[in-house]
Amino acid sequence: MTPPYARGPIFQLAWVVADIAVAEKELTAAYGIESWLRIPDVAFTPDRCTYRSQPADYTIHVSLGYAGGQQLELIEPVTGDNLYTEFLSSHGPGLHHVAWIPEDFDGTVAQLRADGVEILQSGEFSGVGMEFVYIEGNGFGSYVELMKLSDDMRSMFDGLVPSGYTNPWQR
Repeated sequence: MTPPYARGPIFQLAWVVADIAVAEKELTAAYGIESWLRIPDVAFTPDRCTYRSQPADYTIHVSLGYAGGQQLELIEPVTGDNLYTEFLSSHGPGLHHVAWIPEDFDGTVAQLRADGVEILQSGEFSGVGMEFVYIEGNGFGSYVELMKLSDDMRSMFDGLVPSGYTNPWQR
C-alpha cells in the first residue's frame, strides 16, 4: 500500500550504487537512456540536512537520466553517514526510493510530523530551490522521497526530458 503522502504521478525512481559510471552503463543498456547528467560531489551540511533526526554531513555523486519521460537517479555515496550508505551496507546496490512532488510540500511534511511518521532524512540544496524528506516505503526495503522544487528546478528537470516525451508531473 502506498503511503497517503505519496499521491499522483511518480517523479523519480532512484538507485543507490557503489560505482556510478558502471551503473550508468548498465541502466543505459537496460532502459535506453539517451544521456546522463552527472553531478559530482554534492555536499550536504549539518545546517541544512538531517539523518535519523541528527545533523548530517555527507557527500554523494548524483546522475540523472530519463527512460522516456521517467526520471531515473543514481546516487553513489562518497563521504559521511546517510540513508544511502545505510542502504548500500544493508542491501547492496539497488532501488532505493520512489519520489513524488506533493502539491503542498510544507503541509505534507507538517502532516507527516503530526501523524508521527519518522522523517529518516531531510535536507535542502541551498540556493537552488529544492527540499526533500525521506520516509519508510511500507516495509518493501526501499523508501519514499517527497520533494519541493522551485520553478527554476522544475524547468531544469523539464529541459532534461528527451524530445518527444513529457513527464506527467510537468506543468
